[in-house]
Amino acid sequence: MEQKLAQLQAKIAADGSFLEKLFSLETPEEVQSLMKEAGIEFTLEEIDGLRKALVKTAEKGELADEDLEGVAGGFAVTTGIAAVSATITAANFTHNVTRGRW
Repeated sequence: MEQKLAQLQAKIAADGSFLEKLFSLETPEEVQSLMKEAGIEFTLEEIDGLRKALVKTAEKGELADEDLEGVAGGFAVTTGIAAVSATITAANFTHNVTRGRW
């Protein structure tokens, strides 16, 4: 999972439009398809965990390790989610861009 998050962070950093495309999607399946096209294979469960972590980060500003592990379905991805969240925050995106989607 951490490798996938590193790939996602690199894609977001390299392609500003990717993040906009990602947050314009409606369903986890659409997110999964976009990521697959980018060469990043996330399961629907991982996408849900990522969304929950991003929403909590936007709400709290940052997450404790326990929060990250909980929203990521128990995966040991604290560093990866924190890095992706930081990249998204640096791009001035908040939970509002997901509009409660995926």
